[in-house]
Order: sequence, then C-alpha cells, then structure tokens
Amino acid sequence: MLQPLQLLQPTTVAEASRALAELGDKAKLYAGGAELLLLLRNGLLDAEVLIDVKNIARLHTVSWADGLLRIGACVTHRELAANSLVRQHAPALAYAESQVANIRVRHQGTLGGNLAFNDPHSDPGTVLLVHDSSVVIGNDKGERRIGLDEFFVDMYATALEASDLLLEVEVPSLPDGMKSAYQRLHRYQRPTLGVAAAVRLDSGKIAEVRLAAGCVGPKAQRLSELEGKLAGASLNEARKIIADEKEYLRELLRPVDDLLGSAEYKLYMTGVMLGDAVEQASQIS
Repeated sequence: MLQPLQLLQPTTVAEASRALAELGDKAKLYAGGAELLLLLRNGLLDAEVLIDVKNIARLHTVSWADGLLRIGACVTHRELAANSLVRQHAPALAYAESQVANIRVRHQGTLGGNLAFNDPHSDPGTVLLVHDSSVVIGNDKGERRIGLDEFFVDMYATALEASDLLLEVEVPSLPDGMKSAYQRLHRYQRPTLGVAAAVRLDSGKIAEVRLAAGCVGPKAQRLSELEGKLAGASLNEARKIIADEKEYLRELLRPVDDLLGSAEYKLYMTGVMLGDAVEQASQIS
C-alpha cells in the first residue's frame, strides 16, 4: 500500500536540484510517475517526498533548429508519437513512442523519466542511439551535455548524480539520404527485444549504417563494430554478416534470461531483426 507522501512543486531547475541535495534518499523526482508509483506501491522503492517537476516550463517543449530536435524531459510518450516535428525529423522515434506499453502509460509517462529510469525493457533509447542523441543534465550549479551511449551505465543505472535532473534530449537529424527504422517484439506490453537501424544505400550497397539493440541485456547499445563490417555490403550480404556475428552480439549485449524470453532466443532474434530493420530502413523513400 502506498504510504502518504509530501509533495514539493518547484518551478525552476535550481530549486528542484537543491531539494534533491537537501533531502537525499528521502526524495524522488516525479513527472509522469509511470514507473515510480508502481515501485512505491509494491514496496520496491522508499520515499517520503516527491519532487514534482511538471511546473518547470522548459521541460515541456519540443523544438527544431539547426538540424537538432530538442525534447523536454516532461514531454509524454503520447505527445511525442503525435508531434509533427518528431514525425518529420525522427519518424522511427515517433513510431517507437507509439508502441510504449499501453495507452495509460503513454498518456502519463515521459521521455525523460523513461531514460532516467533506464529499465532494460524499454523502447525509446534504442532509436535515440542511432541518432547519436545526447541528454542535457542540470542542477543548481549549471548544465552539462552527455552522449546517450555514456548516459546509459547499466540496468537501472545512469550517469545522473544525486542532485541532477535530466532536462532535455537532443536528437540530431540523420545524415542526408539516411533513413531509419525500429522493430520490436513484445509480450505483456513490454518489449522482449527492440532494434533500430539507420541506412544510406549507394548503388545498392550500404554506404552508411547505424545499428542499436535494446532489451537483450542490461542496457540499449550501439553496435559500432558491426556497423563497420556492413559498409559496402549488399542487403543480402548484410544479413549473412549479421548472422555470423552472434558471439560479438553476445559479448556486447550480455543477453539475460527473463520472463520475456531466454537469452538464446533474444540473441537469435536480434540477428534476424537487425537484418529486417536494415532492409526496412533502406526501402523508405
């Protein structure tokens, strides 16, 4: 049963950061609360104070300028799935956001909360990795920017420090001619596996490619070494190369058995779906 909680509602980043520093483990940040309230109700997390950051205006904006999509941390999954800027400049992200959990979670949950919680079974981070995305982190002393690949540390662990807030996600546009795709398997409204690919073909060969996989192991990851091996390959050759890299994927992704699938199943399907995603992205006009 959820115990009574004190609620703070700061209106600035500095105010929220100072409250986190002063209260320590007694306080948790609250935006959508899709994951947080579930953990509190089930006794898996303790808190006496919720710091509601929804009154910080900059956390609700979506903008596009100079080849960069900027998304405030409190923008919900449903808002992102429908947003015209996201659909235009990062359509695979819009699709991934439309698939998150269920309609209640998409209405309530936020992109910032999703990334900061870093649940290994999550959709958005995988797509954001192929965009070379970064996050802007702030506290009462200033702001810093960090690549999403560095932000994800391990299962439920990120680069956020005790008084930090995730403020924005910065999503660069893909290079000219490169298109992206996201594919997922799911059970019980949670993804068993998610893969993303961004591809540019030249005369039927892969000129540029970016790959990422999530939900396999502790965190979503870019597959940089595999990307290099696909350069110059045809789509059929790419499928074979990916299939031959099972041990590379095992070592990098560290697949785990869980209720959503066995490690071997996830590993096999990662190879299959990466090939599918590369082909899908290459066919987008």
